[in-house]
Amino acid sequence: MDGKSTAERQLMIKGEFPFLTADATSEQVWKHFYHLATLFAKSKELAPSLNCYIDVFLIRGNEMHSPDQDWLDFFRRQFAIYLMGKKCISCSLSEGDMIHDFLRMEYEQIKQELQNSEFAFQKENLSRWFASLELDFPWLVETEELQWSFG
Repeated sequence: MDGKSTAERQLMIKGEFPFLTADATSEQVWKHFYHLATLFAKSKELAPSLNCYIDVFLIRGNEMHSPDQDWLDFFRRQFAIYLMGKKCISCSLSEGDMIHDFLRMEYEQIKQELQNSEFAFQKENLSRWFASLELDFPWLVETEELQWSFG
């Protein structure tokens, strides 16, 4: 067997039902996505791994279907930046919960500052403005470390 088919086979979840059922609990769903995120990371699939990790922590925060699209866009962008900045695509549950809460507090503070601002910010420009923000994430990466690692 070649390496590609082995990696593809590893993405199957062991057990009788490889897919979630329609009546799956949110805990089963985030556990499924967390498992997929780690498998994608081990397979060095950056985009699917990032998307799964992001979905895990939105589900754990009960915000997957938030009506605040600005928050969802902000969280998705900033959480991806956090993971890529670590130079290691992996995230424990406690770490992800901490970053989720950190991003929520930052978002609320930014929204408050925008409301109190003397400058008028139009809603359609917020996503571009959010993209320009640089948050101080608690990375513990040595400056000499040049290579990324997955999983």
